[in-house]
Amino acid sequence: MKTQVLVPLDGSPLAEQALPCAMALGRGLPAGLVLFHAVSIPSDAWEILDNAGRDADALMEHMEAKAKAYLDKVAGQLQDAGMSVQQVIWHGAAAGAIVDHAEQAGIQQIVMATHGYTGVSRWTHGSVAERVLQSASVPVLMVCTLAGEASARLEPVRCQRILVPLDGSTTAEQVLPPATSIAKALGAEMVLFRVSIVHVSGWYTGEWFEPLEGDLETANHHAKDYLNRVASDLVRQGIKVSTVVQMGTVAESIASYAETQQIDLIAMCTHGRTGLERWILGSVADRVLRAGHVPILLVRAR
Repeated sequence: MKTQVLVPLDGSPLAEQALPCAMALGRGLPAGLVLFHAVSIPSDAWEILDNAGRDADALMEHMEAKAKAYLDKVAGQLQDAGMSVQQVIWHGAAAGAIVDHAEQAGIQQIVMATHGYTGVSRWTHGSVAERVLQSASVPVLMVCTLAGEASARLEPVRCQRILVPLDGSTTAEQVLPPATSIAKALGAEMVLFRVSIVHVSGWYTGEWFEPLEGDLETANHHAKDYLNRVASDLVRQGIKVSTVVQMGTVAESIASYAETQQIDLIAMCTHGRTGLERWILGSVADRVLRAGHVPILLVRAR
């Protein structure tokens, strides 16, 4: 079965900011792009329409026609750029429709923006994007956008360095297969990253502190040894790999390194544990997503 990348679009320029990342994956993997648009009328609006003498079915048909015209336009531009494209219009609320179609159609990956508008409906972290992340069983690549940005040019982005934060757990390592596939497809370097955490009296404070020199050396040694073991396996698969160990708070260290060291993509699990530290959406992954503008590939741990 051909690899398929689902790209939810709501008709806004902001949602289209996800397209260059999707194009890069489409060309590299290779994969077909599935442009997806959900149309729905909220249940409480049906009664209002009836009372106003409006035909809700006719309104739905109008919304579908408008969505089709929009997707036709975007698909045509992508096809002119050499991409394989399908279009899907789905009835239902956006988040549930995205997840349901991904499950039913055997989608391998979702690429979407974290912000966009269609009328009064908002796609923001904490709304559609968050619900998709919480429910989707496939990796979700989130492209961070800002209000006021223009639509991205329909050209694939370059992805040369992928930052992969690991915490030493097998749970966090579940990000490695999808990240490795992307690195192979795009010829990118994988930068394995670990924050060296030292425990004081058995408790991790979550903030900067001054550990004893011996404790710091031991923690750094264990962190480097772990990353080197993971890196050696990736090197055998033909992947270019480097490793980085830093001291500090986890989310802030990841975001800062990504923003300052020419990282093109962050790939991380939305769940993992090392001692008392939890890596879950709403914690580390959430703070990294909010802190920077580097696209993030999030994989729900099983």
